[in-house]
Amino acid sequence: MFRQYPEIEKLPYKITAAADPRTHALEKFRSDFRGETYADAEDLCRSDNVDVVYIATPPEMHRAHVELATSHGKHVVVEKPIALTIEDCDAIVAAAEKAGVQLLAGHTHSFDAPIRKMREVITGGTIGDLVMINTWNYNEFNPRPWTTSELKTTFGPILNQAPHQVDIVRQLGGGMVKSVRAQTIADPVRGCEGGWVCFLEFENRVPATLVYDARGYFDSAELVGWVGEGGSPRNPETNFTMHRNFKQLAGRGSAEMERILEAQKEQGRYGAENVDPALWELWGYGESGEKRQPFFGLTIASCERGAIRQYADGLLIYDNERKSEMPLQREMRGRAAELMDLYAAVVNGAPLFHDGRWATATVEVCLAIRESAQTRRDVEMKRQVPMPVL
Repeated sequence: MFRQYPEIEKLPYKITAAADPRTHALEKFRSDFRGETYADAEDLCRSDNVDVVYIATPPEMHRAHVELATSHGKHVVVEKPIALTIEDCDAIVAAAEKAGVQLLAGHTHSFDAPIRKMREVITGGTIGDLVMINTWNYNEFNPRPWTTSELKTTFGPILNQAPHQVDIVRQLGGGMVKSVRAQTIADPVRGCEGGWVCFLEFENRVPATLVYDARGYFDSAELVGWVGEGGSPRNPETNFTMHRNFKQLAGRGSAEMERILEAQKEQGRYGAENVDPALWELWGYGESGEKRQPFFGLTIASCERGAIRQYADGLLIYDNERKSEMPLQREMRGRAAELMDLYAAVVNGAPLFHDGRWATATVEVCLAIRESAQTRRDVEMKRQVPMPVL
């Protein structure tokens, strides 16, 4: 995390403690930050030197860890998905409210400057009301070095990557999804869902389509000049590299394959030992080269008198006379933007950009993608909340 987001070190936060079962990661943390280290999360939450706990554990552990942190009066950032079930989402929200602490959902791409600015253009009305949203993302999420059990826990990309895509579309559309109709595609290589085509209707009747293919064939970065998800250059060979990796593992037996996949994933974790720089860069763990605006696929918002889409340095706005560029400054993104949002809420009393109820509404849509695909019916939404006015 810290290797990928060095800007965190520039924030008005002091990184004071970490908990991790990996002793080598704790040794690295002590060397980098001179902070407290714990093998047990509860010991970290008891520390008087900790005000905010960033929860980056597997999603099935989020509820227990949020309840633990909030019981000790800590503010919380929890990564997506906030939980795997609506029941756990509700429990997480209730725990934060009972403790009187702030709870921020870590949906990093909704904090991206182009997505925020796109929402601002839409609400500004210069090209009329929003009439349609379409977003497409094709990448190699499934062939990445996930263990099979980990990938199946989130139904492939449905509860891991869909929160980004759903969050972006809900943000642009105002938040209030009325219904979901979807069909998923299978990934026989990984034995789970490989993507989806989804139709959303908002309460104001604005339609949206979400397309995602995680199987690693076509790469939507090709459509945007090979700018990657984080804004760095995307290696055009990434998909093929991932597939070659699985072909090499295919004859090793399931137990050995899972052991190797776990070791490969460890390469991207903080404090990893014996890191192979070539693999780190090729698999997308590292980010080098000229930084552009981050991309999560191609998103186009159609309005009454024009359309908006992202390009490498900002937004392109199309009307009936011209195509206009709206360059944007590179701003804090991802985890750094999340932490600054939480800082503003805790220190200045500002409203949170995306709180636990917003995250619950996003999980509701993600779960509905799978439910609709299984039942072949529209799924009506019950837990939606409007986009906050900031």
